[in-house]
This record gives sequence, structure tokens and C-alpha cells, in this order.
Amino acid sequence: MAFPIRRLFVVTVAVFYIYLGINKVSPMLNPGLHKEFDSAFVGHAKVFPGRIGIKIEPDLFRFAFGVAEIVSGVLLVLGETVWCVYAVYTLLLMTTFTCLSYYTQGETNKCIPYLVGLSLTSALASGTDIRHWKYE
Repeated sequence: MAFPIRRLFVVTVAVFYIYLGINKVSPMLNPGLHKEFDSAFVGHAKVFPGRIGIKIEPDLFRFAFGVAEIVSGVLLVLGETVWCVYAVYTLLLMTTFTCLSYYTQGETNKCIPYLVGLSLTSALASGTDIRHWKYE
């Protein structure tokens, strides 16, 4: 009985990230959220690469984040391989960056969905009880 519940949890977390990724890449699902991501990534591009002297186009940064979230979410849904481990840690790093970026910009209330996502993704990476991949 534990496996179907665990698998449902993994798919739910993956769908959350796929939804966010699609909204970052295109306004297909939620145009309002896409517009909010457009403006948010202007600030994100200043926080991380901007502080170390690298200039990056905010639209490219948003697109790369969205594609990485979609690919990681699909990997979580499709397989029980070591690629799922890489997807989980990619999502952990990206979500942590997003939370820190919003925090440094002073928009702490926008951190809440990402903190929920960070908690759920951390539960995926938390060890043998919730592990959903097989070692090869």
C-alpha cells in the first residue's frame, strides 16, 4: 500500500514543477502567472549572475529555468532510475535559488509557494523511506 501513495506523492510534486515550468516558458496555461514570472526574472537576473558580474538576459534565464523544471518534472514522472535523483537535486537547487532571490529582493510573501515546493522536494530526497528510484 505504501508504494501507490509514495508514487502519487512523487507525481504530485512533479506536476507542480511541470506546471510552474510551463508557465515560465509560455503563457499557455496561465497568462497572468507568466507575466508575473516575466517581471520576477528581471530581479532574479540581477541577484545571482548580476552580483558576480555576469550579465544574462532575464528572458533567457526564465526560459532556462522553465525548461529545467519541465524536464526534471517529466523525469520524476516517467522513471525510477538514477536520473530521478539528478532531477530532485536540480529542483532543490533551483527552488532554493528562487527563495533566496525573492528574499533578497524583499518580496518574502512570494517565497511561500517555493518554500512548500522546497519542502516537498526535500521529502523526495530524504532517504530510504521516501526514495522512489532504484539504484542501478
